[in-house]
Amino acid sequence: MSTNAKLYDGLDLLFRELWGKTLHHGLWIKGNESPVQARNNLAQVCLTALAPQKGDTIADIGCGYGTFSHLIVKDSDCQVHSITNSLAQIQAATSHPNITFHHTDWLDHSLPPRSLDKAIALESLSHFPNFDTFLSATSKSLRPGALFVISDWYAKPHPSPVEQLLLRNLAKTGAIPNWRPINHLLTAASRHHFTLQNQQNFSSQAAPTWNAFFKLSCLLPFQKPKLIPLLSKTALHRPPLLISFPLLRLAYHLGILEYHLCIFKKEHTT
Repeated sequence: MSTNAKLYDGLDLLFRELWGKTLHHGLWIKGNESPVQARNNLAQVCLTALAPQKGDTIADIGCGYGTFSHLIVKDSDCQVHSITNSLAQIQAATSHPNITFHHTDWLDHSLPPRSLDKAIALESLSHFPNFDTFLSATSKSLRPGALFVISDWYAKPHPSPVEQLLLRNLAKTGAIPNWRPINHLLTAASRHHFTLQNQQNFSSQAAPTWNAFFKLSCLLPFQKPKLIPLLSKTALHRPPLLISFPLLRLAYHLGILEYHLCIFKKEHTT
């Protein structure tokens, strides 16, 4: 089992109690949104970027509990392949006739070559240690002209040694190999026949996610006392987890972490 699968399986109940079935950042566009509204903001931005159409076959890479997959099929008659390596997430996901859940790593999937019209990686790319390997697997699965949306967080270019140390330790807490700069992705994407169509920096809008996460985690024992044993166990086995939330907010505030949404188009190759 991979490191991130162990993380999500082990913290499944805690994550769902804290953040629901949408395991991604929120976007505070107006600034006064609730965490639920902020998460919906990001989901809607990603859905607009993906622009699902009737008849599309789409991959939701690292789908979590399938919440975004359900959003894709809600108003469009398309087929979604939802892929996660977390068994707990698969078991907690809600079924839908237009969604096929795959319990596998994206690099090991069995989808036919050039079978996808579109794909989205909503905060799953950062869990892959090698951009090239990930992009190669994705490129092979997409038809020429297909759209590929990536929404994720990255390190700033050229972090100092102290900043690198902070990022490495925070990355371990979240089962992330290490954050890399966005330009590393853009360079790798061009090697795998992806052309950048649009890029948006949502760093300032995504940063409050970690204020909200910290606040909710502090309130949880009082709001749901039955979870105190689980919280105590988590604190014992993963002591850096709680302190990582304000440190992640600080990393955004200092510009060490960035959040970007990118839309790529797969080139027509011979």
